[in-house]
Amino acid sequence: MNASGVLERVWLWVKWPVIVLAVGFVAFAIWGTMLALDKDKTDAAVAQIHAQKLTLADVVGANLPSVPDQAENDATVAGIDTNNNGIRDDVELAIFAKYPTSAKIRAAALQYAMAEQMYLTKVFNTGTWKAVAEEVGRAHTCVINAGANRKEVEVLVSNTQLRKETRTKAFEFITSHGDARGEPCDVALNTLPN
Repeated sequence: MNASGVLERVWLWVKWPVIVLAVGFVAFAIWGTMLALDKDKTDAAVAQIHAQKLTLADVVGANLPSVPDQAENDATVAGIDTNNNGIRDDVELAIFAKYPTSAKIRAAALQYAMAEQMYLTKVFNTGTWKAVAEEVGRAHTCVINAGANRKEVEVLVSNTQLRKETRTKAFEFITSHGDARGEPCDVALNTLPN
């Protein structure tokens, strides 16, 4: 048998393991890239969740929205937020109507509404669920400190079947978590007059 015949026989035995290894390497490289991109996406979303804060302008109603069209507002999970403060317009207006004379209760209720809204719009994996749960925990402590009613806010935020289902789906990513860093209230309650 000549040298080329030997090489052909060797190649017949080596060809498939080499092909399998090459395909495996490419698949592993693609999988690793996808994991890195997913981690980057999660890290950016978590940073955005923790960065979203209630402002004093929100509490005093410096940029209150108009009453939204209810059908249009309820057509999507996110609803309408024309002033882009992370609180759905109908919820924000309802909190102002319920607590017109107490900036402290309004501040806590608005912060809690903002955090609860994130369950509907920001959760797509366990990392984002954990970040939202930490913010909801902070807001819940603020609600307790202000003497507000978190259940009323939850009902306002999850006011349609689609929103209730979306919130339930968010909890499919439930995981353990600690407390969020920082003060419980975005706007210090002791700085508000009433």
